[in-house]
Amino acid sequence: MASILEIARLANVSADNVLRVLNGEPVSSDVASRVASAIEALGAPPSARSRAEIAAVGKRSGSEASELASRVDQMAAELEKRLPQDFGSIVYEALRVEVQPVSRHMAELDALYKLISARLEDMRLEIARERNERLEDVALLSELVSEGWRSADRRLARLESMLTRLEDAIAGDRNPLQFHFPSAAEGRGE
Repeated sequence: MASILEIARLANVSADNVLRVLNGEPVSSDVASRVASAIEALGAPPSARSRAEIAAVGKRSGSEASELASRVDQMAAELEKRLPQDFGSIVYEALRVEVQPVSRHMAELDALYKLISARLEDMRLEIARERNERLEDVALLSELVSEGWRSADRRLARLESMLTRLEDAIAGDRNPLQFHFPSAAEGRGE
């Protein structure tokens, strides 16, 4: 069972035109065919379906069904008298007026969501870039520290070498402060 608004949306006509078709009021043949197609696809609204079912029963049982159909028509006529003339279009317009701000708010929320998502992605990229820069800084610092330790190790090795030579000189009764520099002839092995 479809509502009048669902039929109107599918047929791409106003709810007022759907009501006119259901009540047998004059409409253009294009509107009538679109509404009929929508009713076939979705099913008739409750009031139209009950009328169709009553008409079908009326063909079978005669006077009983026609009596029931006339009572339903009387009730529908009384209801139509109580309601304003364009009640269907008034309800449709009221719904449109109420739903339009909600749809506008939903569109604004969607735009804000996309904006927040884009900003979060920018922040993620910025954080990743900064992290890589910090890692490069740490790698450079560790290289500098290790190079400093290697340099200190080389200097300590030289000092140890010098101390060993001094200790050897002291052990050999040489003057530790006197260093022997080989002459050119000694260096050539003469």
